[in-house]
Amino acid sequence: MGLISLNDIKPGMKLAAEVKDRAGRTLLAAGQEITEKHLKIFKTWGVTDANIEGASQEDMVSQDLVDVDPEIHAKAEEFILAKFRHAGTTHPGLKELARLATMRRVREMTEGGHGN
Repeated sequence: MGLISLNDIKPGMKLAAEVKDRAGRTLLAAGQEITEKHLKIFKTWGVTDANIEGASQEDMVSQDLVDVDPEIHAKAEEFILAKFRHAGTTHPGLKELARLATMRRVREMTEGGHGN
């Protein structure tokens, strides 16, 4: 069981714990398989993450890096971490923000051709 960012959750994954909205109302019970419709509902109700069976955020991070050129990833990470030099990345929220920013930078560098 692992808490996974909603952006990394895919249809077909199974909930390890119920998903609740900000007011504490249950949106989906534990053990349910997630569909595209569920993901839209979660976003609508402000859900940012969910506990998924057999997964962790570290697994998702590793998956993100599978098809990335290590040199491009290193350049993107260096660029982003320079932006975090005063705040650091020891806090879990800042660490996740830096990870997401790095992956966005990687996409910009590989798909858009800008940001090199």
